[in-house]
Parts: sequence; C-alpha cells; structure tokens
Amino acid sequence: MRLEGLSANKIGRFAVALEVYEVAPSLFMVDVRKASGDTLEYHKFYKNLCSKLEHIIWKPTEGSATSGLLKSMTV
Repeated sequence: MRLEGLSANKIGRFAVALEVYEVAPSLFMVDVRKASGDTLEYHKFYKNLCSKLEHIIWKPTEGSATSGLLKSMTV
C-alpha cells in the first residue's frame, strides 16, 4: 500500500510504502518505508504513527532475551 500527501512544510509531496506480513494467525508485521519526500518528514510521520498504534505494537517485556534485530525494530 502506498500513502501520499503534502508534507507538513507544503513544499513537496511525501509518500510512504507499507507492506503487511502475516507472521502467525494473530501476529502481523508491518514494514514502513519512505517512498519519496524528506527524510526528517518521514521520521516525524513514523514516530507519530507508532505513538497512535502504541496499544497494539508488541514489545518484549523488560529483562527478556531479545536479539539486536528486535531491539532495532522497536526503538
């Protein structure tokens, strides 16, 4: 799926590409990538998206063994 719109500074277009993968029957992974536009604008969008979806984003519990990949994905 591709989402497009005007950037916050209204100078250009901003677009992100979203891919949703079903990992298990009740577990999905979403890959969010900047398709076009300013990188800073993308980071603002990503942080805002994560804050809005915080109640459904899975994060490991404190003290559990996690891989470096998982840590980088949840930061």
